[in-house]
Amino acid sequence: MEVLMIVLITITVTLLQTLIQKKLMDVDLVKALKTEMKKTNQAMKTVSKEMKNTKEGEAPNTKKLNELMSKSVGIQKKMMGQTMKPMMISSLVVFVAFYIIPMFFSGAVLNLPFSIPFIGNQLGWLGIFILTSIISGLIFRKVFDVGM
Repeated sequence: MEVLMIVLITITVTLLQTLIQKKLMDVDLVKALKTEMKKTNQAMKTVSKEMKNTKEGEAPNTKKLNELMSKSVGIQKKMMGQTMKPMMISSLVVFVAFYIIPMFFSGAVLNLPFSIPFIGNQLGWLGIFILTSIISGLIFRKVFDVGM
């Protein structure tokens, strides 16, 4: 029963995190920024290869690489601006859950039918929380189209 309660609390927390991300973050902008970042990184690789292939006595084209690097930093700043606020607010929800769960369910143990390296075949409340949040987070991100 304790394990089930931890799972339900974790699913609720993960759902709240996903809804907070959906509400506070412009998902389309983040996806566009990621696409732009991939293009910029590819261009930086191309320029770096060209710089390596410059002949002796020729000046490498560092100006183009510097421009691409500043563009990359600008994109990263925009992405961080979009993701920071939802992350800060949703982390408050997780902190509340981390305060409540051990108070009531610290003795909960889930016996697994298999063994996880370095962990074993038993999970405490934290392991249950992490496992459940990973699984439910993947599902909720797909359902609410928040997957970045």
